[in-house]
Amino acid sequence: MKKTVKVLLSILIVILVILVLINWSLFKKKTKKSSGSVSMLAVAGGAEIDALNAMLKAFEEANSIKVELETTRDLDAVLTTRVEAGNPPDIVALPGPGHMISFGKDGKLADLKKMLNMRQIKKDYAQGWLDLGTVDGNLVGLFYKSATKGLVWYNSKQLKAIGINKTPETWDEMMQDCKMIIEKGVTPFALGVESGAASGWVGTDWIENIFVRLHGPKKYKEWQDGKLAWTSSEVKEAWQYFGKIVANEKMIYGGKQYALSTNFGDAHAPLFSNPPKAYFHQQASFIQSFIQETFPNLKPVEDFTFFGFPSINPKYAKAVESAGDVLVVFNNTPESKKLLNYLASIEAQTYWAKIGNLVPNRNVPLSAFPDELTKKAAEILSKAEIVVFDAGDMMPSDVNMEFFGAVVNYIQDPSKLDSILENLDKIRKDAFAKM
Repeated sequence: MKKTVKVLLSILIVILVILVLINWSLFKKKTKKSSGSVSMLAVAGGAEIDALNAMLKAFEEANSIKVELETTRDLDAVLTTRVEAGNPPDIVALPGPGHMISFGKDGKLADLKKMLNMRQIKKDYAQGWLDLGTVDGNLVGLFYKSATKGLVWYNSKQLKAIGINKTPETWDEMMQDCKMIIEKGVTPFALGVESGAASGWVGTDWIENIFVRLHGPKKYKEWQDGKLAWTSSEVKEAWQYFGKIVANEKMIYGGKQYALSTNFGDAHAPLFSNPPKAYFHQQASFIQSFIQETFPNLKPVEDFTFFGFPSINPKYAKAVESAGDVLVVFNNTPESKKLLNYLASIEAQTYWAKIGNLVPNRNVPLSAFPDELTKKAAEILSKAEIVVFDAGDMMPSDVNMEFFGAVVNYIQDPSKLDSILENLDKIRKDAFAKM
């Protein structure tokens, strides 16, 4: 009997030791995982890199989690290669929803409703932003940075000096101002469309802003959803309006070669030379940080400001195009979950607001924005009667990238517009047939 008891006790002790060792191993793994690392891929440049690094440093210090950040201007190639190799980053900040839609339909993205504090998210985000991040009924993308597009920037003092005391409200008024500037021996617009593999995207903003002001939001959505042919009269007309700027070398500083070879982040510079070499520069609200980085002594409003993209069809005079960077998650881990919730927070998005970016988190205080220009851009977006999202960014990535390249081809040779649009329509048909 005693022998049996001893054997049972020995077995019990062994079992207890095994259980202790298993629990210790699990605890070690859990501890290691929660204080491990998370990989993130993003597009960033200029002051945005500093803001992103500062934002992530605060997260690392608070959570003892290392963020392995990779930034690139060629996100399409880098991300595609990583995904095809089965080694995607944990979190990717996409410069638009095109890839989000493609990867979401393929089932490659995490369900963010399982990762986010949705009660807090619904307090901080308008439903429209959540709708934009939804694919086939699943929340797969969360916007964490936004912008008002189609703003026309100018040198406040120099525009008055040339005799323009009132900024144009219509396309025809802007063309009249351009004519006067040309007569004075200067080119009206500064333009640069170089952006690595994404070269040409600046021109897509032009075309999108023109399109919605010509044909309204219903046709715009048909176009972005692949239901309106690129060879249609509506799309062609938008390109032809764009051609009134880029097909006339008297309209753009340095002609087409300068426009094609100048990076979008440097294209504003001719406005601030002495004397100015150009007077207008169309770009989104985020360009303010680039202007201030290049010319740190310039004061917003006093030295530079903007007017909204001019009206073409009076019916759509109060249309505004918006855009934003969207977070997607390939690997749902404790670390990526923590980082995702942080990036959605007021604290994180305040970093963007402080450098002049707009943000989708509506509870970021107005005091976080650095100046009146940023608040003005936010006001244009909030008061718009018609708001559309960047059409190219909502198209399949194949179509969007071809759109970029088509702009470059059109600037090089505007006479090839018909063949350019025919090629885009072929890409449209192929891309949407796969969806």
